[in-house]
Amino acid sequence: MNRLILIFFLVFTTPFCFGQKQNQEDLSGAETLDKSKISSEQIIRQSLKKLEQPISDEEKYEVRMKMADGYLKIGKPDFAKSTEMLFKAKEIAEKLDNPKLKAKIYGSIANQYSFLNFPEKIKPYLDLSKHELDHFPNGYEKNFLTARLFIEYGNLKADQENFTEAKKDYQQALKFLQMNGTFNKKDIFQYRRAFYNIGVSYAYLKQNDSAEYFLNKALAIRDNENKELKYFIYNNLAKVYAAKNEHQRAIDSLETVLKEDAFKDNRLKADMYKKLIASYKALNSHDKYIEYSEKLLDLEPDVKKNNLNAINTAVSEEQKNLLEKISDKEGYNQLLIFGCGLLVLIGGMSVFYINQKRRKEKILYQNFITNLEKQEVKETPESKEIIQPEIEQKEKPSFSIPSSAESNILEKLDKFEESAKFTNSKLTVASLAVMFKTNPTYLSETIKKHKGKNFNQYLNELRINYICKQINERPEFLKYKISYLGEQAGFSSHSSFTTVFKNVTGISPSAFLREAEKKHRNI
Repeated sequence: MNRLILIFFLVFTTPFCFGQKQNQEDLSGAETLDKSKISSEQIIRQSLKKLEQPISDEEKYEVRMKMADGYLKIGKPDFAKSTEMLFKAKEIAEKLDNPKLKAKIYGSIANQYSFLNFPEKIKPYLDLSKHELDHFPNGYEKNFLTARLFIEYGNLKADQENFTEAKKDYQQALKFLQMNGTFNKKDIFQYRRAFYNIGVSYAYLKQNDSAEYFLNKALAIRDNENKELKYFIYNNLAKVYAAKNEHQRAIDSLETVLKEDAFKDNRLKADMYKKLIASYKALNSHDKYIEYSEKLLDLEPDVKKNNLNAINTAVSEEQKNLLEKISDKEGYNQLLIFGCGLLVLIGGMSVFYINQKRRKEKILYQNFITNLEKQEVKETPESKEIIQPEIEQKEKPSFSIPSSAESNILEKLDKFEESAKFTNSKLTVASLAVMFKTNPTYLSETIKKHKGKNFNQYLNELRINYICKQINERPEFLKYKISYLGEQAGFSSHSSFTTVFKNVTGISPSAFLREAEKKHRNI
């Protein structure tokens, strides 16, 4: 949740890029391009042409970094392409064995993993970057890049909700920046960024006056080349105002950003919608509450789809890089033979138990997939007339729902099931009733009568069916962590996802993924 708030600026050949969930930054330390002279689309086109020419590896590295930045700044950001460019730049930096280039790219990849919500990958890359920085001579460059590294370590601790320690890292970043004396354009941005993150830390520590002070201090620093940071500052000022019950100030801050044509960050926009929903609810502004609820539900599927593409690219590039390194080792074949022999020995000792368990899981998987495919065929009116009386006898409502209201709800439920809006983790019977422009009681009773289950059971089954369908039809889903699959399905925790998943399918998510992988291999 905190990653919606704290900044992880990605810098390639520029000091920032405007991402979705947060801005991100690597350790490049390069100067900002004059965005009034050349667009990101032009940068990409020019870079592709340059790669067709005979240029040095150092130039190829810089081109890849520019393209990684450019893909995040185009009209519809392409995070998968941006990630691909980063890993290509990493290959070049490691080939050249250049400490400065490696420090930059490791920092960039760490930030990209922050953005993709892979926390276990962040610290290893930050540590690699730190290792390279240790080879730098003392002076301006080392101080500047060390300050950035402290900010990234602080962001990592903030992700772990350790805001007290995160704040200390941000303060260390300020200390290293101040060691450089009079600051230039790059330093202005980093000063602003450090003040911003300190303010956010205070906000999470519920020290709202200090949070407001540091956020306004960040807002007051003039930086015409990195204007996007102000969107994040306003977003967090709104959080502080809401915590003080100054909801109109919060609304004014958010709508100031949303009215700007240049603001195109869907991930940050989704977070702003959530804040507006909460503030309008607190002010009893029903129409605005409904308006932003609908906007949020429309926006989130697009945000998730973009993230999935980027994660798939990151995982593929990691695996490709690992395989290339293994294949270069002289003793690989001997190690492989030894490993296979060991696996055969261990497997022989437990083959009976494993075979029995897997056979049962395979049957449960096949039965579930068969039923899932059958559910995609729409029921005929005749079949509904046969099933409906049985459900009504079990779940007869204590009052009568007007037939017109019931028909309207059923029609909207059909559209709701097709839209995948049920993957919104914040969805409740009340918020869905707001979307349907009906009352929660009518909605709940209609679901009981026609779906044969309560709202939570209905919602959970939709979510599990959805994620199982994605796993079954899209091989890239096999690479994702179970916690991430649960998040994509709309569950707020790993434990609740695994519990509900087993209740609905009869097997655990890991067993389901294994059977799905077998199926994809046999296609």
